[in-house]
Amino acid sequence: MGYKIEKAVENAGNEIKTAKRIAVQLPDGMKAKSAEVAELIKKQNKDSEIIVLGGSNFGGCDIRDKEAVSVGADLLLHFGHADFGVQEKIKTVYAEIQSDLDIEKIVTKAAKEIKEKKIGLVTTIQHINSLEKAKEILQKNGKEVFTAKPKGKAAKEGQLLGCDWSAGGVLKGEVDCYLYVGTGNFHPISLAVDTGKKVYVADPEFQQVRELTEFKKKLFAQRAAKIDKAKSAKKFGILLTTKPGQMRLKLAEKLKQEIESAGKEAEIIEFDNINPQILPNFKLDAYVNTACPRIPLDDVEAFDKPILSPPELEIVLGKRKWGEYKLDHF
Repeated sequence: MGYKIEKAVENAGNEIKTAKRIAVQLPDGMKAKSAEVAELIKKQNKDSEIIVLGGSNFGGCDIRDKEAVSVGADLLLHFGHADFGVQEKIKTVYAEIQSDLDIEKIVTKAAKEIKEKKIGLVTTIQHINSLEKAKEILQKNGKEVFTAKPKGKAAKEGQLLGCDWSAGGVLKGEVDCYLYVGTGNFHPISLAVDTGKKVYVADPEFQQVRELTEFKKKLFAQRAAKIDKAKSAKKFGILLTTKPGQMRLKLAEKLKQEIESAGKEAEIIEFDNINPQILPNFKLDAYVNTACPRIPLDDVEAFDKPILSPPELEIVLGKRKWGEYKLDHF
């Protein structure tokens, strides 16, 4: 799968041309393209100094503005994501990267396989420019198609984030099912859990149409096992990140009070990136995550002890029933 890097740099041209020192923040999957990105920037401003930031870039929530300031940059180019609403400490351009995969064939296949008529259409920022094309294909195949503006952190109509699926959730009463155009199950599974409706994936990378009911069942079984194991925990670590779009200190403090009120011990542990390899040093029985809501779902096998979301902690403490299960989100 490739990305339209040149177009993203071109779109940021006006800001690049007036910058003296540019800090470049790339997702891990794009770090191998750092020299290509630098060359494209130089075409816009040959006199600019370029510093590539080596830290993480998990989303628009993970802005490396402090690092950019510390190296004397007057512009931060954040690649791969849309604006998350963070108050940056430096002029920042979100260089949204569009996938170069053609979605026509796989969306046509999905339109023929999906039996439901009213479809909520969603995608990620990498395919957002293909959303209208997908809508047209579905409509030509007799489907009623709905899109909506998000109510949370996502920036574009029809856009899903791992922590914000409201662009689909707000359509729950209008649609029979959802179609997610994109790769992986990372983003659409939240929509499947939250709405209880079928979610289909039209994956343009593997040319595969799949439905997430079985994947959701496996996820629920995994979460139930972790919650059950955490019920015997006496010492909890509350994980806090300093990432500007993820830091929830007040929530961490609230959870600490709730755990202690239940007669258990709790301590808040701060990271930039949550590091599962360090956590065993603390000799705790379970963890509660206040950083990216995806961590308990996607990185669970990396942790030596159960890692819970705040709503899952409520189940452990008897404040919420399993039948009232919900996902954590920003």
